[in-house]
Amino acid sequence: MARQPAVAGQFYPGTPEELRSMLDEFAYEPDERQTALGALSPHAGYVFCGHVMGKVFGSIEVPETVVLLTPSHHARRPGVALWTGGPWKTPLGDVPLHDGLCSALQDLPLVTASDQAHTREHSGEVVLPFLQYYQPDVKVAVLCITPGAGVDDMLQLGQSIPDVLSDTGEEDALVVASSDMSHERAPGALDTVKENDPKAIEKMEQLDPKGLFDVCQTEQITMCGVMPATAMMESVRARGGSKGTLLERATSADSPYGSGSYVVGYAGMIFN
Repeated sequence: MARQPAVAGQFYPGTPEELRSMLDEFAYEPDERQTALGALSPHAGYVFCGHVMGKVFGSIEVPETVVLLTPSHHARRPGVALWTGGPWKTPLGDVPLHDGLCSALQDLPLVTASDQAHTREHSGEVVLPFLQYYQPDVKVAVLCITPGAGVDDMLQLGQSIPDVLSDTGEEDALVVASSDMSHERAPGALDTVKENDPKAIEKMEQLDPKGLFDVCQTEQITMCGVMPATAMMESVRARGGSKGTLLERATSADSPYGSGSYVVGYAGMIFN
């Protein structure tokens, strides 16, 4: 059964015409697009972070195969849930699964085939229209990381991804981690976001996955996708990458729709 949109018309426009028009507004057209092993993309409503997402995916040559790692805002288990139920529907059409890649990922000891963790989860869904916009032939494998997984699991998952890509002939695939940055409430929320996000970004620029997890723990940085980002970065390291590059930062307070009492940070990064 195909994965039906859960937040179309809420986080992003629900009709093809309106969605494509908004994507056109956020489109980024550099002189030359880069290749990348990994990327970090926000997953909030497009009115808050669409320009950051456009900068990320417009800066790179999006390949036809993408492994998408998402956090869980609802499900608590299994630790690493693989969607196997069929294509993901968006207003722009279906995003098919890469069946061979999904099959190989399902064979990993850490991974459990479980569609339930994905059905209400927005953090993967909102990324897909940008992938479709820049690569109409994209195929995906989507893994939802729940609180049932630990940091050692993420490092192991990241180390396993290159072998899976090699075994399926997809060495050029892009691994995308979906994550917003700090989430802060109450007076001083914006100041806290601006103070904390650079600490996490520094670890990502250094391509230090364990360092990212540790700094989020010690500094209480409320980065919702720290686990997917940790796995993505470890996969980049295992594929020979050495750095992350920050392309764009923003906060929800920058948007006319934002609130000063609840502020979320966003960062768009690529990894090579």
